Amino acid sequence: MKRDAVDFSRVPERHHDIDRRLQLWGRWIIDRPKPWRVSPMFRQYRSHAWQWHVPEIHVTASPGENMIIEKAVCALPEKHAYSIRWAYMAPWLPVSAVRRELGLTRQGLADMLTNARDMLVNRLKL
Repeated sequence: MKRDAVDFSRVPERHHDIDRRLQLWGRWIIDRPKPWRVSPMFRQYRSHAWQWHVPEIHVTASPGENMIIEKAVCALPEKHAYSIRWAYMAPWLPVSAVRRELGLTRQGLADMLTNARDMLVNRLKL
């Protein structure tokens, strides 16, 4: 059985700007504190690791710009928002699981991701 070749990392040239902004947004959203994932015993713990290594400087967009992207993604139709969140926040999830969740083929998922980026470009007027 031959699997159709769909490259989910390929981004059309017209989406390069939104792709860069979504990558920064994805890194920003993942770095937010998630208190529900921490044991209550360690919730107020603060690491002293900063004493032992040089801090890393990350290139990031301003929180205001990231909030604009977050609101635009939340305003997308449910399946489109799910595909954007998968591509930029949780790319380690298997494609088969995402396809099953959305009820799409591989090509259908790629098309939905492209359509979601188009919707974001239109909403943000890039």
